[in-house]
Amino acid sequence: MPRINERVLIVTSHATIELSWKAREALLHEIRHAESARGIIGAFEAVGTSRPVPLTRHDEGLLFEAINQWSQGVTVEGLPAGIWDLRCALAVDLDDNA
Repeated sequence: MPRINERVLIVTSHATIELSWKAREALLHEIRHAESARGIIGAFEAVGTSRPVPLTRHDEGLLFEAINQWSQGVTVEGLPAGIWDLRCALAVDLDDNA
């Protein structure tokens, strides 16, 4: 059964980003090919919509880079809603920890 109206939360140190289930699925589809993304995929799948997705700093860096690459292929406007916001929140976190 599709989860059309469900939302997923990703909490960074400066923001809480909400993604639709459709955006979540698009993001996971985009990174599924990368062996290094297994931890990210596992984190998203483990929580579903029950609680925020826990990401390590390493995962945040990988996800940031993956969204950057994705945006180059489709443009920022072509990304699902919330994905660019997630990228920007990850950038702030990564910059704080540089």
